[in-house]
This record gives sequence, structure tokens and C-alpha cells, in this order.
Amino acid sequence: MESRALQGNDRALRGTAATPELWGAVYMMLVFALLSRALHAWNRLEGQPIELGQIVQVALDLLICPAPILMGIAFRNLVKSEVRKNLITLRTFKICNFWIALLLILAYITMVL
Repeated sequence: MESRALQGNDRALRGTAATPELWGAVYMMLVFALLSRALHAWNRLEGQPIELGQIVQVALDLLICPAPILMGIAFRNLVKSEVRKNLITLRTFKICNFWIALLLILAYITMVL
């Protein structure tokens, strides 16, 4: 009971309850970024025959999209393993997980713009 009272007064933990929704938004933004880049590449080709250089350019452009989320998930898994080893607290994990999701949302917003 006392730990819940402390969480309510802890400013760092405010908003972390919405972390699963933020991760859902990150996944949706990944899909949106992939679709946006694919449509942009489609418009750039203008119905002309595709050359090998253009295929490589479009493939690299699309392969860059999942890079931020893969790095975010890797970092989240690292922090999770540190919690399991009792090297960091659950409070730290909750804060890190929340901010990883927020940074990924920012990364995808800037990627689409």
C-alpha cells in the first residue's frame, strides 16, 4: 500500500502507465513510415522502367525504417535483463521504457517529415 502512495507522488513515474499505448503508436508509426516512403518512391519512379540503381536506392530507403525500432527494442531488452539481475530497479525500467517509446515516436515523426 505504501509503495502505491509513493508512486502517486513520484513525478518521474507519471505517464508511464501509458507506455503500452506508446509502443503501439511506435509500431503504427513504423508502418506509416514504411508506407510513406514506399509511396514516395512509387511517385518518384513515375511509371518508368526500374533500373538496378533505383531498386537498390528504394530498398535501402525502406530498410532504414525499422532501424530505430530495432535499436529501441534491443535497449529495452537490455534494461529488462538488468532488472532481472537486480542491477537496476523496476522504477528505472519503467522510466526508461517510457522514454524509449517517446524517443522512437520522435524519430519516426522526423523520418516521415
